[in-house]
Amino acid sequence: MMLRPLARDSAALVFLLGCAIALGPLSTDMYLPSLPVLIGLFGTDAATVQLTLSVFLAGFALMQLVYGPLSDRFGRRPVLLAGVALYTLASIGCVFAGSIEWLILWRFGQALGACAGVVLGRAIARDLFEGATAAQALSMMAMVLGLTPAVAPILGGYLHSWFGWQANFLAMAAAGGIFGFCVLVFLPESNQRRNPLATRIGPMLHNFATLARHAGFRGYVACVAFSYGGMFAFISGSSFTLRVVFGVDETMFGYCFLLIVVGYICGGFIGTRLTHRFGVDRMLLLGAGLCALGGLGMGLLQLLAWMAGGGWHWFSLIGPMMLFTMGVGLTMPQGQAGGLQPFAHMAGAAASLMGFVQMSVAAVTGIAVGHALNDTALPLSIAVAAMGVATLLSYLLLIRRSGAAV
Repeated sequence: MMLRPLARDSAALVFLLGCAIALGPLSTDMYLPSLPVLIGLFGTDAATVQLTLSVFLAGFALMQLVYGPLSDRFGRRPVLLAGVALYTLASIGCVFAGSIEWLILWRFGQALGACAGVVLGRAIARDLFEGATAAQALSMMAMVLGLTPAVAPILGGYLHSWFGWQANFLAMAAAGGIFGFCVLVFLPESNQRRNPLATRIGPMLHNFATLARHAGFRGYVACVAFSYGGMFAFISGSSFTLRVVFGVDETMFGYCFLLIVVGYICGGFIGTRLTHRFGVDRMLLLGAGLCALGGLGMGLLQLLAWMAGGGWHWFSLIGPMMLFTMGVGLTMPQGQAGGLQPFAHMAGAAASLMGFVQMSVAAVTGIAVGHALNDTALPLSIAVAAMGVATLLSYLLLIRRSGAAV
């Protein structure tokens, strides 16, 4: 039987797009249980090992500015295939890394490839859907995305225990190969208005400047960036904080991570059910409010624990983070849909610039958390609280005040 591309309005296509954007969290979350072990294995410190995460985000941010214009010019499908091929090769390189420096380098290469899935997954969704329908599709993709960090750390913990840390990167390479095959066979080309000028520096800078001057776009980007920054602060510091401060072992760590992902999935589910009824604006406000509430709750609990001279149970960290990630599951799809909506003629460039800011904020936050880590949960908690408050303020000051909400 001959295989055919998926229908443009099919749930299977939305699922495939969800898998595209899942390459990023797969690459950050699967090997989290191995991070403390890499310190002794490579004879380095926590801040250097943490660079394998932050450098990944830096590469991700850089390529956000490249893939969008390339896909506007040449189409989504061929650019996505090239990115997935690079990701798969770099994952194999990580397996054979003999030093922390080589691992950091190959992680950078992984990011250059995995970034294609995030940028083009969003751009394809914008090609095919509009308004509340786009937000609903992005929320469905967010739920698919949420399954990855739910499963990846648990699977990564077992793979590490059974076969060693390299097994995680072999699994990433296998996932890249399978996904690349599915793109080749099943993904239709969605860019029907290719722009021959999209990759020229002048028009590219003009597009980015146009986007940056748009008040609504700035507000939506800020909401997306700060909410993701808080989530990445947790991703970056959770392995050390949970395992060192709270004494959680590498297998239990995966189940702790599963709980916060439940919050993210719940946020995405709420978005799919209620966005058509209440609109992007109200759902984004709800998500931003939950981010602020969860972040402030975590910060207060850990501050009280520090003042009391003793630690709480690990759920004092995970519980508020579940609330925060529920907010992220609402904020990111609504923010992405609101930011991309006015720019059908340059959806790739808009997705690129949004992703660049998002990943840049996350990378800087991750580096800051890595250098601030100590024998308490305060550095991680303060970072999450700051990002949550910034998300809510971005909505109130940049979107609502400007009248740009959709």
